[in-house]
Amino acid sequence: MLLALDVIVIAAVLIYSGGLLAIGAIVAPTVFRSGISAAADLMTTIFTRFDRVAVALVVLALIAEAVSVAMRGAPLDRLRIARGALVILFSLSVGVQSGYLSPTIARLHTEGVRRYEGPRGIEFDRVHNWSSRVGKVAVSLAIAAVVAVLLDRARQVSRSGDRSVDAAKTSQ
Repeated sequence: MLLALDVIVIAAVLIYSGGLLAIGAIVAPTVFRSGISAAADLMTTIFTRFDRVAVALVVLALIAEAVSVAMRGAPLDRLRIARGALVILFSLSVGVQSGYLSPTIARLHTEGVRRYEGPRGIEFDRVHNWSSRVGKVAVSLAIAAVVAVLLDRARQVSRSGDRSVDAAKTSQ
């Protein structure tokens, strides 16, 4: 069960990161360079849908991490605290992006605001730049969370002397 929870945390943060990187590095530049007139509409739709997936992944990661902490019990050492904190910080950054920044960009776009054009266009650009920064922070936190989960997993394996940490936990 503990292995499954660790896999869920890792999968959730990596799916989010891979999705965001694919959209940001491949999809968005391709769509905007294509010259289609509805490029901004298309990207707004893509990010709106991705935000729904992102929130589901965050909820999944938080639940799996919380159950993992509850099942492992006390004491919580530095690595367990760091691991939990990284998952929480990752979740908060995704929440800010999906719950505030992306909807603000979508609203500005729907209102006809164009980046760099007038005061509202400057606001659009500022929010867009913050969204990009927060996305990079989220991906960095996701990578750090994966490393923390893997280090914690390796430590559990080395302590039990068995490849099955779940078996060691249930036999205690």
